[in-house]
Amino acid sequence: MRKIAWMGFLGIAGLLGAALAAGAAEWPEKPVNLVVGFAAGGETDIVVRALNDKIAANLGGQTVVLNKPGSGGLLAAQTIANSPPDGYNLLVLSLSHVLRQAADEKTPFNVLTDFEPISRIVTQPIVLAVKGDSRFRTIDELIAHARANPNTLNFGSPGVGSLGHFSGELFKSAARIQFKHVPFQGSAPGVTALLGGHIDFLVTALPAITGKVASGDLRVLASYADRRLPEMAAVPTFAEKGYPAVVMSGWFAFVAPAKTPPAVIQKMDRAVAKALADPAVVEALNKLGFNAAHLGPADLKAFIESELKRASEIAKKENIVIQ
Repeated sequence: MRKIAWMGFLGIAGLLGAALAAGAAEWPEKPVNLVVGFAAGGETDIVVRALNDKIAANLGGQTVVLNKPGSGGLLAAQTIANSPPDGYNLLVLSLSHVLRQAADEKTPFNVLTDFEPISRIVTQPIVLAVKGDSRFRTIDELIAHARANPNTLNFGSPGVGSLGHFSGELFKSAARIQFKHVPFQGSAPGVTALLGGHIDFLVTALPAITGKVASGDLRVLASYADRRLPEMAAVPTFAEKGYPAVVMSGWFAFVAPAKTPPAVIQKMDRAVAKALADPAVVEALNKLGFNAAHLGPADLKAFIESELKRASEIAKKENIVIQ
């Protein structure tokens, strides 16, 4: 009797598994929402729209960029974390979400347990910039001054807990120097303050200052990349200046709600990878200041884990706390 019951259970389980597999194979049967946690026209939105048509074509369905701004991207992340795991609502996760979790114990989601990693899309260079007529002509001069005059320099970032803030603190710790942090509400106010001479240097994503660098109003002293940036071949990296730990870049990735079927995850990843291999897409992303940088589900999972671990260590050491 027990054997018959067990066989019956296995039969039901097999049917359910077959049904789920069939559903995943047919996915998507309706539009897939690519949810961006910021308003239309922002850098995250622009990057996803540059990929949207190619991804849709590769899926053989329709993908829709859905903007859900609020609380610096937290609203969108929380919404997707609580969405059905059916593959029809995907989040554009960024390093900003990881940093927020590292600095805010009340973050309403967990990047490791509430999402299924799908694909990393792009990386974004982070740089340290000064005013065009700054007395600091090289990063070595800035470091030497900071060592001789602790806490006399002011550095700006796009806000407390931002990528610029974490990157600035990472540099400070590695170089064993001291300077003051001045947070702004985004990159634009920080650029304005730097141009006005109200801060000594700014740490931010390269696309935020590309125009001002081209005009000579700002000058980049060093980048956080692991190798020199092709568009700024004369600018050294922190690593080559003797600070190998000072490597960081922004990034965007697609993730799904936890427990989304693996077949859906794999199908979406294949569509994204194919889009990122398209020369026209790569060129479009480069013009926006981003680099195509695909990682599949398993590699992305490990990458997010390592990013959170490092961010948590920086937050703890440098007392970065978002209330």
